[in-house]
Amino acid sequence: MSVSDRMAAIWIGAIAAGIYLAAGIGLTTDYDYFGRLAAAVLDGRWWLDEAPTWLNELLSCGGGRFCVVYPPLPAIMALPLVPFLPTASAQVIASRVAGGASGGILYYALRGYGAPRLYALAGAILSTFGTTLFFSSVDGRAWYAAHAASMLFLAASFAIAARGGAPTLVGALLGISALARLPVAVAAPALALLTARRSGTPYRAALVRVVAGGLPFALLYVGYSVLRWGTPFDSGYARLTEGDFFFQQGLFSPIYLVRQLYAIFLEPPDFVEGTPFFLRPRFVGMSLFLTTPAFLWVFIALREVRRDVVVGATALAALLALLPDLFHGTVGFQQFGYRFSIDAQPFLVALALTGDGLVRGVWRRRPTILFLAVILLSVLVNVYATIAITRFDYWQ
Repeated sequence: MSVSDRMAAIWIGAIAAGIYLAAGIGLTTDYDYFGRLAAAVLDGRWWLDEAPTWLNELLSCGGGRFCVVYPPLPAIMALPLVPFLPTASAQVIASRVAGGASGGILYYALRGYGAPRLYALAGAILSTFGTTLFFSSVDGRAWYAAHAASMLFLAASFAIAARGGAPTLVGALLGISALARLPVAVAAPALALLTARRSGTPYRAALVRVVAGGLPFALLYVGYSVLRWGTPFDSGYARLTEGDFFFQQGLFSPIYLVRQLYAIFLEPPDFVEGTPFFLRPRFVGMSLFLTTPAFLWVFIALREVRRDVVVGATALAALLALLPDLFHGTVGFQQFGYRFSIDAQPFLVALALTGDGLVRGVWRRRPTILFLAVILLSVLVNVYATIAITRFDYWQ
């Protein structure tokens, strides 16, 4: 990629992060699991010494110790801020910076993927302001901060793979991303395929190196599980779901697929009479294609899967990253939209651009008017929802 592309990526990331920070002015969160964990780490602990009643997903992990169930990357990203800010503020600011900055990295990834500049810019705008990433990063509560942190490094892993870079770096960045959202690790075989195709490396060699790059971070997580639960097998999530109505078949089950597909395709907003904000997001979620209509172009992109290995590998990465979510007991509530889609967002954005721009292996010079209009609609939906929820508490 040219210097201009790198500079454009830096500017896009910086501007988007600034807008995210401005959108969150005056907002904080009660669910500061990661901010508190960051403060504990600076104090030499991997546990919290108190469990406020509203942080009901802390689990006992020894006498007077309470552990955060979720992977630790958002807490690590909040570490530089904790000495200077309240724990909740440190967490949400780290979330906003990560979510916004991911737009610049995704632009760079899309250029490596093959998208012309105007398409890559459209994709960065779509991802940053036209998806649930916007609300999730700005809100910054623990579950959302995890998505923002993961997205930053997942986009970077995609960028290196799309440019045929070092497979070990692809794996390392994916491993870091998984330290916020475990499901993204499943995309490793597809990213290895993309790297192999772009670099001319045999697939088996690329896969081995991708796995090797991610292995230190997998071992880090295993060690963290041993510290918390006394076992290398993470028992935190299983304990968290004990007796939960939504997990009657365990943490994962094919039976949950129906509720996930309903959430992705059919979940509607609420209609509320007697208010200008008559169309209100529901905290249980909303269809991915109502939240981000531009993702409908993903289905058009599938026509290129057989013709183009790069497109096929990207589609496979999206599917694999979403696979654990599709069999998970809950659909991600509380949320706006379908937040699990962020686990595959770099790939979904690339596929949406492909659906509009790639025709028989040749990219159009610029997006079609219809596609731009739908990107604009996606942005309006997500800006509306972010304002309605964060500023007016219009959340059914």
